[in-house]
Amino acid sequence: MLTKPDGSVTHFNHAGAGLPTAATLQAITDHLDREVLMGPMEAEASVAGRLADGYRVAGQLLGCRSDEIAFGTGHGQLYGNLIAAMPIKQGDRILVSRQEWVGNLIALRRKAEACGATIEVMPNDVATAVDVEATRRILDDDVKLVAMTWVGASCALINPAARLGDILKGTSAAFVIDASQAIGQIPIDVDVIGCDALVACGRKYLRGPRGTALAFISRHLSRKLEPSSADDHSAMLQGERHRLHDGARALEFGEYPVALRLGLIQAMDEALLANIADTRIRLNEVASALRQSLAEIPGVSILDLGAEMAAFVTFVINGVQCDRAKELLASCGITIGKNGKGYTPIDLPHRGIDEVLRASVHLSTDEKAIGLLVLAIAEIASSQNKFLPGKLA
Repeated sequence: MLTKPDGSVTHFNHAGAGLPTAATLQAITDHLDREVLMGPMEAEASVAGRLADGYRVAGQLLGCRSDEIAFGTGHGQLYGNLIAAMPIKQGDRILVSRQEWVGNLIALRRKAEACGATIEVMPNDVATAVDVEATRRILDDDVKLVAMTWVGASCALINPAARLGDILKGTSAAFVIDASQAIGQIPIDVDVIGCDALVACGRKYLRGPRGTALAFISRHLSRKLEPSSADDHSAMLQGERHRLHDGARALEFGEYPVALRLGLIQAMDEALLANIADTRIRLNEVASALRQSLAEIPGVSILDLGAEMAAFVTFVINGVQCDRAKELLASCGITIGKNGKGYTPIDLPHRGIDEVLRASVHLSTDEKAIGLLVLAIAEIASSQNKFLPGKLA
């Protein structure tokens, strides 16, 4: 891969993993240095105040109380633990969005199979977003869980979270949101949305390190959960019995990478300082400009859906396999994402699409970077596999 003189690339894969800021990287490396100098346990004790403050910061980011926050080492870990702990029984119905991520579906199907519940896809509107009114009509007392992926990873579509939350208020259904693609680029207030739980990884638009995640678990829902596993962080022994800790902490484990947690807290601080509402406006402008530029290239088909879209563009280059396109772009020092039907196994097969390219932007994406990407894709589209690696670097 060709890179810039400083060794960096032109990054368009923020929806896969965003680039951490210098301050976030510093927070991580500073603690690794402390661990070497002081010893890992002693180093953790020295930053206990900052770690505790992370719950307050996360609560501010999501609009909830600090005791409704749980941290983890990945979206799949937190989401899987949550779903496994849900009070689902035989005959219950689980509703899911068409955009559901494969890891979510695995956790949901395992739960359904173990309990004798059923899984149904919620009705969609013409843009394939959740059709709220049609979903209202299929609700009954057997619906115990509604799971929605807020931003479709293979189509940029933003589902109507707050509107869905409105119709679920007062029902028997718990409302669980996958916000991994939303956090950091869309303002979140769980009280306004009306969800019972929300799970997100730290590595995408939040620009935290990989191996980090956070979740909101409402106090109402946390009292009903039955975690399948626990340790001395999430529970305590009382004589011959054990008792789970109150609140979201019951889903946590005591062992975690402290340096990465500190990096996540720094990333959350920076996201709040930047004002996510302002970030959303800016990212929408940049993504819209990129979407328009790519749409004007002969041989490029834009595959985005929805009345409201996230800060990335999904597309294919006609006649060029997505893996090949990624390789050619990498030869110019440009990183880009790719999603296949294995990752969104309801949405892409329904649309008759095997895979898509995904170019995602962030606050660091400037006009020069967009120009380089658009020029490279235009060259690939016009010459297809005759493209000369590195000619645009």
